[in-house]
Amino acid sequence: MKRMLVMLLVVTLVVAGLFAAGANEQNAQQEKTITLATGDAIGTLRNRAGEYFKAELEKRPELNLKVNHVQGAVLGTANQILDQVVEGSVHLFGNDIAWIVPYDADFQPISFGFMFRDVDHMNAYFKSRTFLDLADKVAASSGLRIIAPVPMASRMFFSVKPLNTAADFKGLKIRAPGLEMFVKSYEAYGASPTTVAWNEIFLALKTKLVEAAHGPVADVIANKWHLAAPYITRTEDMYAANAWYVNEAFWDGLSADQRKGIEEALDSTNEWSFNESKLSEQSLIDQMVTEGAVYNASFADRDKLRVQAIEAVKKLEASGKWSLGLVDEIQAIK
Repeated sequence: MKRMLVMLLVVTLVVAGLFAAGANEQNAQQEKTITLATGDAIGTLRNRAGEYFKAELEKRPELNLKVNHVQGAVLGTANQILDQVVEGSVHLFGNDIAWIVPYDADFQPISFGFMFRDVDHMNAYFKSRTFLDLADKVAASSGLRIIAPVPMASRMFFSVKPLNTAADFKGLKIRAPGLEMFVKSYEAYGASPTTVAWNEIFLALKTKLVEAAHGPVADVIANKWHLAAPYITRTEDMYAANAWYVNEAFWDGLSADQRKGIEEALDSTNEWSFNESKLSEQSLIDQMVTEGAVYNASFADRDKLRVQAIEAVKKLEASGKWSLGLVDEIQAIK
């Protein structure tokens, strides 16, 4: 009799445990709203990527996830939105990979000019242990996790005067984001960088507060830079890359299925964004040319600028800016 009572108690505890586990999973799978920001103007590629991601999640109602996409620059600059991700008022932010740089010194070289040979090299870096281990380190230390980065198109210069040789960069007032590696890159080219917020670039070009700005054409077209700075120059010095920044506590609070669903939606969004960027680039350039822009598809002094950039980034590494040997480690990735 006693043995039967013990067995009954064990069975009761097991069943209770199963119900508790099921209840916990049900709670984790309860409907949650993702506050998403992309930060760029409505109609830009990143803005449309945010809408694409939202639509992808809407195809998966079983995940119980809704997306509130706060569009445009209403939440502030990119670094201000990142602060909101860290504090948790924004859960997910899609924007340039460069904004992760301030969170760990070993991310700094990826934003330097000519660090990557081409888009394939950048994509290989994103899949490498060099990148993935560093992303885990940042998530643990700051509460900001970077997921699903994807290379995009080459940045191009939009300037108020032609850029035909390396000498044309000497003293050129280039708009720079508030990121040191962009500033140092432009200085390595011989230019004079000036910090201007993204949504203020058109006016800065129009008034010649700056003489050039740097970005992928898919983002530029909606902001009409070419109407103020009609000379477009392809230098292949930097490749834009989109990344998704998520609040770590929010991420941890999702169920495994919800996290997987978000990652799958982001992968689909990234594939769409990359293809959209490639397909639309030439047509956008053609449109800009019909509106008065002049396009230089092959910058003659690219190798000269590259030598200047590599010399500069090696000096920064030697000064202790980040882990010694990191530049060579990135360059060696195949």
